[in-house]
Amino acid sequence: MNGVSDKSITRRRFIKQSASIGIGLSGAARAVTYNNEEQEGGFMSEKSQSIMDCYGLKYPIFQAAPGGEALAVAVANSGAMGAVSLTWDTPEHAAKVITRMNQATRRNYYANFVLHFEPTMLDAALQAGCPIVQFSFGIPSEDIVDKIRLAGAQLGIQVSSPDNASKAMERAPDFLICQGLEAGGHVQATSPLEDSVQGVLDAAGETPVLIAGGISTGKDIRAAVDAGAAGAVLGTRFMATQESDAHDVYKQSLLDAGEDSTSYTLCFNRDWNAMHRVLRNSTLRKWEAEGCPDTGKKPGEGDEVADHPVFGPAMRYETIPPLQGHEGALEEMAMYAGEGVAAVNDLPTAGELIEELWSEYQGA
Repeated sequence: MNGVSDKSITRRRFIKQSASIGIGLSGAARAVTYNNEEQEGGFMSEKSQSIMDCYGLKYPIFQAAPGGEALAVAVANSGAMGAVSLTWDTPEHAAKVITRMNQATRRNYYANFVLHFEPTMLDAALQAGCPIVQFSFGIPSEDIVDKIRLAGAQLGIQVSSPDNASKAMERAPDFLICQGLEAGGHVQATSPLEDSVQGVLDAAGETPVLIAGGISTGKDIRAAVDAGAAGAVLGTRFMATQESDAHDVYKQSLLDAGEDSTSYTLCFNRDWNAMHRVLRNSTLRKWEAEGCPDTGKKPGEGDEVADHPVFGPAMRYETIPPLQGHEGALEEMAMYAGEGVAAVNDLPTAGELIEELWSEYQGA
């Protein structure tokens, strides 16, 4: 799948419409039990209030893992759930990240591990006191879950279908994240939120579910809560903040993006052969012009497009996006973004963004 189909546009419009009129993301209003009294930030569902109380949050807002340590700290200290990605770190670096995060926050953050890769740094993270571990692209083994429980940490699992959710529930997670095809970055989902969220909520039962994929505004978050979710996960929107480790070129590209600026593709798969959603750029267009050839036949495959003082040279079609410190032809690198990117039009601090989202939530 490359480019944007009419069906995708229709589904994206549905999500925007559902957010604006207050119906659920599943396509129909779902009964939600609200507390009788109004909370400080507007009406809150029991599930939202429960997960906020559990993790000491002020808002039912979770950050997706990309964005860097400084962003995770800023999000956590603003009353939402921060997140760091440890999948590609060494155990030593992972332990240092967790130690710093514990010192800088009230431990209202989670560490994400992508199970397409062996979580070799998990033990070090748990020993350093990681409070919450969240997995994507797979179901953690019983042995892994036992390690997490013995360490006193909590468990989250990303799912993308009712069957996936039912399987994940066998591990007794503390929460689920239901991802839709609208998400940016590497996409586990194979269907849009409207096709999966109701079944995931049913499979989860009393276990809180966060909704992810194309969520960029407070209205989107309110629609998720009205649909029966405990809250929402935002990735692209947090990448366009001052604390994000995304390069300024990447951030500006997010600000400039419109409704049809992303593609769900397999173009940038040099390091990880998984589907992803990115902003359309010159590398993607040249690859499409050649008929989307496989690895080994892609145009300019041997080109070094950028360099980084820590990560080294970046070759064309690598999965790494432009980060602070990169120099070179940054527009030609993978720049991940979800379908909600058109709503990204400013570059606030994380704290300012969260306040803005909550004001929109109240207005919805």
